[in-house]
Amino acid sequence: MIEDRGAEVRETWAALLPTGFLHGLREAHTEATLVVAGALDRAAGFKERSFGFTAFDVLESQLDRVFGVGTAEEPSDLSGPFAGVVVRDDLNGSPGWRLGRYRVLLKRHEFGAVRAIRWDRESPTKQAVARQEFSGAPQLALDLGLADLHDTPEVVTLVLAHSATEEPLEMELFLGLPRLNADGGEAWHWLWPLTEDTLGSDPRRRLVEPTLPLWSDTDDDVPVTLHQRSARHTDTIVEKAQ
Repeated sequence: MIEDRGAEVRETWAALLPTGFLHGLREAHTEATLVVAGALDRAAGFKERSFGFTAFDVLESQLDRVFGVGTAEEPSDLSGPFAGVVVRDDLNGSPGWRLGRYRVLLKRHEFGAVRAIRWDRESPTKQAVARQEFSGAPQLALDLGLADLHDTPEVVTLVLAHSATEEPLEMELFLGLPRLNADGGEAWHWLWPLTEDTLGSDPRRRLVEPTLPLWSDTDDDVPVTLHQRSARHTDTIVEKAQ
């Protein structure tokens, strides 16, 4: 992470972490990776291209599921924690999900080489995103080479970089602000790993349902069992049934 952009990272983190949005990204990537790893087998002839396209497609579907945004085939989940909060906000056909002013696009990278991405060799859309200078460069100023394309005002577009290996099964997931690196320099203005350690506890699961009693206030008195003592003790013992 580039140190002089620390304030921007903290601002982003403060907006996205407490909502569970970052945990949702990680949940979707984990589920997508497990699905792809269980469905494709290199021994059966599947090549890296197959894994790449499939991983991207399945991750898109899992993100739609986690955020409850829905598709034409699967309606939105209006009962989920992100209902009405996270929306689909694609950019020039590139799948995107937005919470507030932050939109996330996807980029699959070679495992272990997230800092070696050359954005100047990516699609015009990704190149335009990599030209951002964070809040100082409103998205309406992005030159996507399409005169009729109008982006969402005041939106900061981040990239979710994802990768995985099958044997052994390992995953990489990063969120960052890309930097157009035609000069051969850094690929990111800032980059942050989304791991269990960096994210901490999931705020979506903080509200734990209270343990219900075995009976309610409207029930009869707690049942008891009476035991007769031995002949030496003629009184009785009252024990609450557990």
